[in-house]
Amino acid sequence: MTGTIYSLIPALLTIALVILTRRVVLSLGVGALSAAFILANFNPLQTLEILMRSFSGLIVEENGLFGFLNDWNMSIIFFLLALGVITAYIVLSGGATAFTNAIIKRVKSREGVQYTAALLGILIFVDDYFNALVVGNVSKPLAKEQRVSRARLSYIVDSTSAPVCVISPISSWSTGIMGSMAVIFASTGATYNTFSAFLTTIPYHFYVLVTVIMVFIVIKYNFNIGLMKTYEESALNQQDTSLTHAEATAQEMDAQSSKGSVWDLIAPILTLIIVTICTMAYTGYTGAINSESDFNLFFAILENISLATSLRIGGLAGLVVSMALTYRHIMAREISFAQYTKAFFLGMKSMVGAIVILLLAWAICDLVGTLDAGGYLASLITQANIAPGLIPMVMFMVASFMAFATGTSWGSFGILLPIAGSVAAALDMDLMIPIMAAVLSGAIFGDHASPISDTTLLSATGAGCDLGAHFNSQLPYALLSATIAAIGYLVFGLSQSLLIAYGVMAVCLIAVIFYAKRNRKSREEISK
Repeated sequence: MTGTIYSLIPALLTIALVILTRRVVLSLGVGALSAAFILANFNPLQTLEILMRSFSGLIVEENGLFGFLNDWNMSIIFFLLALGVITAYIVLSGGATAFTNAIIKRVKSREGVQYTAALLGILIFVDDYFNALVVGNVSKPLAKEQRVSRARLSYIVDSTSAPVCVISPISSWSTGIMGSMAVIFASTGATYNTFSAFLTTIPYHFYVLVTVIMVFIVIKYNFNIGLMKTYEESALNQQDTSLTHAEATAQEMDAQSSKGSVWDLIAPILTLIIVTICTMAYTGYTGAINSESDFNLFFAILENISLATSLRIGGLAGLVVSMALTYRHIMAREISFAQYTKAFFLGMKSMVGAIVILLLAWAICDLVGTLDAGGYLASLITQANIAPGLIPMVMFMVASFMAFATGTSWGSFGILLPIAGSVAAALDMDLMIPIMAAVLSGAIFGDHASPISDTTLLSATGAGCDLGAHFNSQLPYALLSATIAAIGYLVFGLSQSLLIAYGVMAVCLIAVIFYAKRNRKSREEISK
């Protein structure tokens, strides 16, 4: 049943259950079980065997970390555990309170906190995982102080991580995309320079551009739709219902030093950022000088970065600094050693739920990949007789659904970019860049909208938001941005004019602004 319509059942079942039950672990578990059941041709024993093999593969691999551990997966898990402990020590040392008190003098409104998170998300464009976890953690104390819901914070974080990384020429994404482009250009006879082609795709990333603009509209006009309104109201009443259980428990803990400083927060986070980026540069350089690359040295470095190693070392460095800074409060008799030890284990415990969900998401993505859901969707494209003017919109929608169903943007554009190149070469070479951008943009949307996406999970984790709350509250905004982007691709395909497409999307965004302003005015009148 691989490569057929049945391959879509596990992902669609998972997504439906998340929406209906809001029980993420149950939904992911049922999705993984259904995928294994289909792969086993409905044989119970083989289903169990496939599940065990899939989950063991997430942890153990031949010639991996320490000779047997899955390097990438274990690095992400270690980074999450380290971040949990760092956060716990920042709270215990009084760093979170000191940082909030210092920043709140300059950021004195709910809008200001949200703008700060959005700008940090745009500025930290090196990697989407790194972005989501760091920006969320830095912004949490401010969000709590100004009563911004974690649902809103995780939406801002998610909407400024991967969308910014995919259009940044200096990110963990760019070299992968450019590498794929180079292969496609060579196979189709296209004469584009790879780097300039990447830059040329940026104006055609309609979903990415609309999403980032939408973030600022949401902040400026307090634009709440769907469940976001409920979560924001609960936060204003100081009972934020979008918090994870671990985060809610942590907020109830009052054990912390009364003499914490801003550096108790800044130093560990800054160490984590600097060491991670420096390690990325080092691993990229050592990889570049030992490899044959089609890129110049700078881009060869980006191509050879070991993000897994960088996250491990960066996480460890941040952890050591946070432990050392917090220990000085023991020496000053401001906190006890028992509180210090307890914070360490509570920090790790706070990440257990996220790690369980992440393992389930990885498993279902692996199983759905084995079912070849992406290949099935790709075959539909190649077999369809689609008018050239509709191709950009169709490729955007197919990439969206593929990433939505598989939970991976990289997997989606890895499959669809070659198809997009072949279609453009056969129809009109001038459509090559727009169609590729449509695929990349669609993959980002599908990744945004999917509860089985690891970036969705990590954005929620970084912000301390329940995954179900993040998914359900973000979905309406993602769908709205995707609708505007799809209209833009349709207009561009029919008119062949980027300016006209921008004009139509601008009209749509202005309509959203008017609607948001009217809603805000209505709320203000009701409150009076």
